Amino acid sequence: MEREHERRYRQLVELAPDAIMIHDGERIVLANAAAVRLAGGTHRGELVGRPIEAFLDPPYLKAAQHRLVAPEDPVGEAAPPIRDTLRRLDGTNVEVEVRTIAFMEGGHPSVHLVIRDVSERLAAEHQLRQVEQRLNQTQRMEAVAALAGGVAHEINNMMSVVLGFSNFLLEDPDLPASMRSDAAHIVRAAQRAATVTGQLLSFSRRGLHTPQVVDLGAAVREAEPLIRRLLGESRHLALAAEGSPRVRIDPRQLDQVIVNLALNARDAMPADGTLTMTTAEIDLEGELPTGGRATIPAGRYGLLVVRDTGTGMDVAIQARIFEPFFTTKPVGEGTGLGLAASYGIIKQNDGYIAVASSPGEGAAFSLYFPIVAQAPAGERRGSPRTAPREPERPGATVLLVEDEPGVREVAARILRLGGLRILEASNGTDALEVVNRHGAPDIVLSDVVMPKMGGPELARRLKARWPALPVLFMSGYSTAELRQRGSIGTEIVTISKPFASSELVRSVMQALAQERPGAGAAPRS
Repeated sequence: MEREHERRYRQLVELAPDAIMIHDGERIVLANAAAVRLAGGTHRGELVGRPIEAFLDPPYLKAAQHRLVAPEDPVGEAAPPIRDTLRRLDGTNVEVEVRTIAFMEGGHPSVHLVIRDVSERLAAEHQLRQVEQRLNQTQRMEAVAALAGGVAHEINNMMSVVLGFSNFLLEDPDLPASMRSDAAHIVRAAQRAATVTGQLLSFSRRGLHTPQVVDLGAAVREAEPLIRRLLGESRHLALAAEGSPRVRIDPRQLDQVIVNLALNARDAMPADGTLTMTTAEIDLEGELPTGGRATIPAGRYGLLVVRDTGTGMDVAIQARIFEPFFTTKPVGEGTGLGLAASYGIIKQNDGYIAVASSPGEGAAFSLYFPIVAQAPAGERRGSPRTAPREPERPGATVLLVEDEPGVREVAARILRLGGLRILEASNGTDALEVVNRHGAPDIVLSDVVMPKMGGPELARRLKARWPALPVLFMSGYSTAELRQRGSIGTEIVTISKPFASSELVRSVMQALAQERPGAGAAPRS
């Protein structure tokens, strides 16, 4: 019977999935098949008789001896698992978890070791941590983007007022010369603030967005003179924009990204540095990591690579370069918005950006945009557009609907100076009362998000009465953002805040000029 028990014990030890060894204080006296496999051996003789230190570092024998003499640690109970590295017979290492049970055999202490390979588990945990970090980073970026977009929208409303009234002062011929300089300073400061908020809106993917099919190689070649001026005489530009991938992106936004990346490279490079810009059309057969932010799915892409020979970045800096207001430049030499705006633009245009850099080795920004099919000629960048006809009704009536009093006053004054008659309302509900009193206007210019009733609902109600009535929308948000928020349906934002006087008048005049003959609003009552 005793022999039967011993046979079963040895069979259980031999078939155990974990490696099992017994060490008598001087050498390994037992090793099961799993231990032989884990050590990379072919037979147990390669392990038995060798000291445990040949494979594991911790002093397991001393730990076992302590447990044998410590009254609080009963003999035969397993010690807590210990992480260790097992040295295999071929010199490679494997991460393991070791459990020990101390016991007495032949009057001297021995230890029973259960060794489990945890390398796959650790790799899975590492991958999970990376996924969690990417998720946390994405959530943080989205939260910052939402905050940045909201702040930028509110500031844009205020800048519309500041720029509008400042320009009115500058256009006043009776303004004293001593005050004209003050007004000009106000305009310049407001324009700079508007530029910053525009970059914030780009980062938050809430800026005005009008995508069309663009030849990526041609866009880079067209930007060459500007980039050379930005780099200056001491730095070099190399173009390899021979590929002509066709992608869908807002051309103005693409120009902004190219300029931002060129400026970033210029500031990172010493004199005699080189900026290289390459375009190509590539096929990704599998997913491609972007360096912690996202994974680019398989597919066909237009690729733009902007590479510099600058100082490079470590991993910690790379993790933050797309955050707004993060910069490594001295105070006063950068806003920290260029790369943030570029990141938002690329995301808004369904693209991806990957960064490769290390200290002293420069940096490479790789932009991926999905390839699109041939576009109609009218949609291609650079295609001539038919100039709008001049309005045939001078003094046309504009229904101006805007909840911000300052913005409404500026817009009304600009349009009146443009020869138009203005009816004002602070929201959609008030606008309906205005048309009930005055009849149909020739055109409606409305903000999108307003209390009581927003612009789209107002447009639907007015068009139910006068289907051909032209309606223009203005907002500090992009069309895509407003659709995502559910503020608009198929409508398009035409005028972005803060607006220039000429832009506002031109947009209204173009809409009036494009009205179909005989399709005007009903006569006013």
